[in-house]
Amino acid sequence: GRDSAVLTLPEFIYSTYNSLLESGWRMDEIDRMDMPGFLKIRAWNAKRELGKKAPRQCYIDEVWTELKP
Repeated sequence: GRDSAVLTLPEFIYSTYNSLLESGWRMDEIDRMDMPGFLKIRAWNAKRELGKKAPRQCYIDEVWTELKP
């Protein structure tokens, strides 16, 4: 099976259009936009968000905040 978290290209495009429409964009505005530029920005943002999830060093009390000495 296919991983349901991974979108195919058509699913990604439909998802992008749907998100823009839900945000108040109109079809004409979407069709006139610079789609490759928009996708570059989305890829940049996705890479940045992925970097935030990268493992980093921290103190144990930052990980388990509910534990008190």
